[in-house]
This record gives sequence, structure tokens and C-alpha cells, in this order.
Amino acid sequence: MLKELIALEEKTPEVSSIFRASSVGECETYLCHERLGHSALPFTGRVRHMLDDGVTHEHDIVDRLRAAGISVLHSYVEGQAEVCCSQDPLVVGHPDGILDVLEGREFALDYADENFSLSRFMLLEVTAPNHFTFLRLERNHLREILWRKYAQVQMYLNSEEIRSYSNCAVAIIKNKNTSALYEEGISLDTKVVNDTLEKLKRVEELTLKGSVSKFRCDDWRKNYCRYKHLCFGEEEQITPVGGDILKGESLSEAETLKEAAEVWRRGKLLKLEGEDLIADSRDQFAEVIRQYGAKGLVIDEVRALMIAEGLNRRTNYELLKQRYPDIYSEVVSEVVREAYVRVSD
Repeated sequence: MLKELIALEEKTPEVSSIFRASSVGECETYLCHERLGHSALPFTGRVRHMLDDGVTHEHDIVDRLRAAGISVLHSYVEGQAEVCCSQDPLVVGHPDGILDVLEGREFALDYADENFSLSRFMLLEVTAPNHFTFLRLERNHLREILWRKYAQVQMYLNSEEIRSYSNCAVAIIKNKNTSALYEEGISLDTKVVNDTLEKLKRVEELTLKGSVSKFRCDDWRKNYCRYKHLCFGEEEQITPVGGDILKGESLSEAETLKEAAEVWRRGKLLKLEGEDLIADSRDQFAEVIRQYGAKGLVIDEVRALMIAEGLNRRTNYELLKQRYPDIYSEVVSEVVREAYVRVSD
């Protein structure tokens, strides 16, 4: 019952007259639409509740840090502080907190950029992606995988309020499927900040004229953006298909399929949760293959083939059934196997 209600529930995103640090990583066309108050595609109940769940994960991380003896200032407990990330143009945001790490306490990170340095006070940002994205973050880090979150962190580091504490941040990423943690150290990158502010100034200039940027994305964002209907109308997605085997990189689901391929590889190496990860990735492959009416696909050197329905027979059951029908009915049970995906590398 609840699942059906959530699926049907929709909420139209609120329009903001200022730039929010959480969205400045989007393309300038998106920001133009947002600033002009153009009609965005509403969040479905599923997506909105998924975003709401992120608050729960944020609270969980803060509670864990405090239980480990690390103070977190300006967190959800006291009420997150609003910071001014830039005056020209105006950008505001609400960081997840400030870490207060006492001297002598060990604080090891999984990865840190070359300019990062541990200090007593550091910005804290928390995010909780699915395990597909989590594994890619472990390998390629926040800047490459979650640019919007990375740009948000940079804008926070550029704010006067955060600069008074530190020029470094710790991003704690929680796998919302397995609760695994990945911790990354990030330093202020003035080039990213300046490039972002230049983009926002272009957006301001365009929107003052009531115009929208001519930029149009040509990657996975094209199919998931809230303003895709304004950029691309109702044009149909052209799917390049080579025979019966799909080339995964050419599909709009390429990013998700790459994640599924990585999960499958990781699942083969794990002993405890590997079977679940492999099953999840196999289901993702099967969904896309069925959607396109193909026989299989190849993505990142991982090959997924749809295996037709059939009976698994290890002897001549037909002959047995003909000659000894009574015995056959007593000792043999037939189960029709549904079509499934065989994955290999």
C-alpha cells in the first residue's frame, strides 16, 4: 500500500531567486531555467523520499562521529548554519557541519587530494549514494563521479564563514545499500570556484534578458534532467543498436550500466555479500536488455546475454515418460525456467 502511494505522489520543486550551493554544479542552461522559474518536471514520490532519506544518513554519520569522540559543530543538532559562498553573484548554502578533531586523535582517510592537510577544524559534507555509485567513488573520487557535490563543497570552502575555520573538507560517503563508508579529503580549488562564479555571472546576464543559455548536454543528463522537456522537447531517444547485442556505452543508461558492471566485478571478489551484488547487477542488465528488445549487451568489457526459457534435462525424460508414465509423474518434477541473464567478462 505505502509503496503504491509513494510511487504516485509528486511534488513540484520550489523556485529560488538566489543561487544555492547545492545546485551550482549544474549546467548553465539548467540554472537559467531554474532562475527564470520555468516549469520543472516534478519529483516523483520515490525520488523525493529517496532525497529525504539522505537526511537520515547525514544524522547517522554525525551521531557516529560524536560517538567516536569527534565533535561536530553547526550540525543538524544545533541547526545547520547558513553560509554566504559568494557575494557576486549571491550564493548561499547550509553545510552539514564543522569537524573539531582534537590534537593527537587519529583520522585516516581513504583518499585526499594533493593539497589537503589535516587540521583541527575541517568542513564536513555527507552524501549517501547507491552501491553502484559508491564503488565508482572509491575508484575515481568525488570530483569525477559527483561533480555537483564536489562543486558544492568548493563553494562552501570559499565562504567567509568556513574560511575562518579551514580551507579543507572531509566528505564522508555512506553506501546506502550496505552502510559501507568512504572518506575523502578535499582542499579549496580556487579555479573551480572562479569557473563556477563566471558561469553564474553568465546565467545572471542571460536571465536578466529573459534568455536561456544555448548549451545543451549530450550525455546521461539529457535523460534525467528536470528541464529536459524544455531543452529537447518530445524528441525520441535514438538508440544505436549493433545487431542483437547492445553497445552499452551508446545507451542513455550507460552510467548506470557501468555501475552495474563494476558491482558485478566486485561481487565476484566478495564472499559474504557478493551474491547479492551480482544479483543486483544482473537484474539491472536484464531490465535494460528487455527494454530494448535485444539479446544482450556489452559494457566496460562485461558481456550480458539473455538466456531463453527452457527445461534443464539431464536424461531422456521423454522416453521415460512414454514408457513409464506413472513412475515419471511420481519421481520427476518439471520447472519452467524463466529467461535470465548470463554475465561474464
